[in-house]
Amino acid sequence: MTKVIFILAFFILNITMHGCSSSSSEANFTFGIGNYKFSMSDSLGSKLLEGTLNVKTYSNNKISGTYKYSKVYNSEFDGYSTMDGEFEGDINSSEKIVFINTNPKIADSNVFWRMRIRKDGLSGGWIYSAFRGTTSGGFVKVTKK
Repeated sequence: MTKVIFILAFFILNITMHGCSSSSSEANFTFGIGNYKFSMSDSLGSKLLEGTLNVKTYSNNKISGTYKYSKVYNSEFDGYSTMDGEFEGDINSSEKIVFINTNPKIADSNVFWRMRIRKDGLSGGWIYSAFRGTTSGGFVKVTKK
């Protein structure tokens, strides 16, 4: 029951925080091959990580690349130890959604980012999913470097 409540709260918070916006206000930012800055925070908004995301491949709405940390504010959050510096993901251009798996080498204990393409970058949420279910989450933002 706790898992269901957490997932529901996470998505309601994500929708509330980011709301609806028109496509014309999202036209300035394009996401593709290149370097980006990212930041992760917990569900209360406290910073966890900052770093660089390097998208190396983008083909058929699939992306992959690497990331590295420039600042670690708190390494005690669930999932930090499984984030290995490589990622894979998908881009849904029509819905302006980007999904990233921060450790595609393993099937369990992963941090997943789900973000919306906005005018100034990508923003959305992250969750840590393990065999026992989703245990924690927060916010993630990606901007041009």
